[in-house]
Amino acid sequence: MHRPIVTWGDAPWLAPPFLTTSEPPHHQSAIIVGAGLTGLSTAYHLAQRGMDVAVIDAAAIGNGASGRTGGLALEDTAAGVRDGVEDCLPFLGRLVSDVGIACDLRLRGCRELAHVTAHPHGTWAWREDGSYLVRQGMVPGGTVDPCALLQGLAHAAVAAGATIHEHQAVTTLEPGAPNRLQVSGRVVTAEYVVLALNAYTPTVHPIPCAVRAALTFALCTAPLSDTTIDELGLADGRPFYTADTPYLWGRTLADGRLVLGAGLTFDPDNDPCRIAVDQGDAAQALARLEARVRRFHPRLARVEITHRWGGPVAFRADAEPLIAHHPETERMILTGAYAGHGVALSVRIGALVAAAIADGQALPPWGALAIGSTPAGKHADAT
Repeated sequence: MHRPIVTWGDAPWLAPPFLTTSEPPHHQSAIIVGAGLTGLSTAYHLAQRGMDVAVIDAAAIGNGASGRTGGLALEDTAAGVRDGVEDCLPFLGRLVSDVGIACDLRLRGCRELAHVTAHPHGTWAWREDGSYLVRQGMVPGGTVDPCALLQGLAHAAVAAGATIHEHQAVTTLEPGAPNRLQVSGRVVTAEYVVLALNAYTPTVHPIPCAVRAALTFALCTAPLSDTTIDELGLADGRPFYTADTPYLWGRTLADGRLVLGAGLTFDPDNDPCRIAVDQGDAAQALARLEARVRRFHPRLARVEITHRWGGPVAFRADAEPLIAHHPETERMILTGAYAGHGVALSVRIGALVAAAIADGQALPPWGALAIGSTPAGKHADAT
């Protein structure tokens, strides 16, 4: 069952409700389960092709990973370059420009950091428990206001003819011709169904694929002065992540706030909905992150932390994303397991799913269902 989440804390940009609590129609050409970036992108691209499509979500738009991401946009996948998604950043840039979404998208690169044992005198460095964090290089990437992007995609999908139905929980799902869904006590049918739930997918419908879900963590400071941001080495506004461990990612916001994230907590039953950020391992992980941040630089030692939150991530074997037809029917498509690398990737995958449904294009073979272990990928908590 796809459930709303109330125990993960609030990100500084958590999306407001789209205010659409109406029940979905009894039958649709396509139903998208999940109102995150993948689901809304799929809906927009299908509606543009003239299909009648409904997006349903048990909570509100962006209440899962998409609204709790740090807004780092990175190229390709956590497993590396893959055919069909090697242009995620240009695709996102064109979409935002064409639709006119005001989401502060800035694609000026992302810095890779690394730990070294000796202080690199005369260059930028943060302290890190016996080592120093230094700049290593630059990779394609950037930042975005994730909830402004979500809202923009939602409005674009509706303008193209899609409908969005928040607070409509899927309790059962039966693949077939048509697919049958139990939605808030009603039976709804659809020729095509897309499960765009990332870490939630196995909790809604069993799939023959090992997907491990977790909660990753982030915090946000109060606005910092320009002088402080300059002393922290962040005046250029570019985001960063570490290319080694212990892992860390971060970015500044337009008003001078600093967002930093790291850490993972797993539920023994593989259900991130059971994890609360103010209890147990999750609370300890957030406390460790805050203590770590305060040691990086004297300017951060006493900074006010205004937001502490978690967001779900999911992993497959070798960090390969999931984009595949259901084994029982070509008319159901499963997506997710972006390994914390999904901001630009999820929007691109939404377009690939729409092309598969409306145009008959093949889904990429690397996203197919497979049994396997699920180690965390390179950007496992880059959210």
